[in-house]
Formats: sequence, structure tokens, C-alpha cells
Amino acid sequence: MRKMMMTVALSLLLGSACLAQSLDGEKYAVYCDVMGYNAMGIGKLKVILDLGGVPSGKQFESIYDEKTGKKMKFNTVIDAVNYLAKRGWRVVTSYPLSEGSRGKVQHFLLEKWVTDDSQVREGMTTKDE
Repeated sequence: MRKMMMTVALSLLLGSACLAQSLDGEKYAVYCDVMGYNAMGIGKLKVILDLGGVPSGKQFESIYDEKTGKKMKFNTVIDAVNYLAKRGWRVVTSYPLSEGSRGKVQHFLLEKWVTDDSQVREGMTTKDE
């Protein structure tokens, strides 16, 4: 009976994993961790993204203004979330503040549905942090 239960559980697990894979042209979810911090406690907030799969191998990316080429700074993390929402991202959840080398960091987990990985950074310019 125990072996049968394990077989059923394993079949369900593997079956759901297969459903998570995308067929050509079908949309699938990608995720982004938006982190906002202000280490000095004054001025505008700095925002970094963890989009996964950074070409250089570094973990974080910053958003740059397409016109000026300068790193964008935001008044609040919600300003950054709104900026990304206009580019197809939506909030899934938020993390509590975390403490790190950058001081207090606010986290928002965003999701975007794409048909190709090239659409992940579509509409924004990012560079490694």
C-alpha cells in the first residue's frame, strides 16, 4: 500500500511538472524580485532587480533611462513597481523589509507572462549591478 501511495504521489508530481513546461508559442510566467533601498537614508531610492539569468553571471541589475543612459532612481519602491507594471509586470507578493549591506531593503515579487525569454527585459534598459 505504501509503495502504491508513493507511486501515485510521484506520478502526480511529475505530471504537474510536465504541465509547467511551455510548448512553442504558449505563454509562461517569469519572475522578478524588485528591491528598493536607501543606504544613506536621504534622497531618492535605489532600485535593483533580480531577473535571474543575467548574462554576465552577476545577480542584480539596475534600470537605466533609455534617453539619458543614467541609472534611474525612484521616490518609492511603488514608483518602480508602477514603472514595471507599464511594461507588463504585475505584483504577486511583497517581502518584509530585510537588513543587509545596503540597509533596509523592501522586496516586491513581480510576474510577467511571456512566450519567449527575449520578452523579459522588453521595454526597459538594464545593466548589471
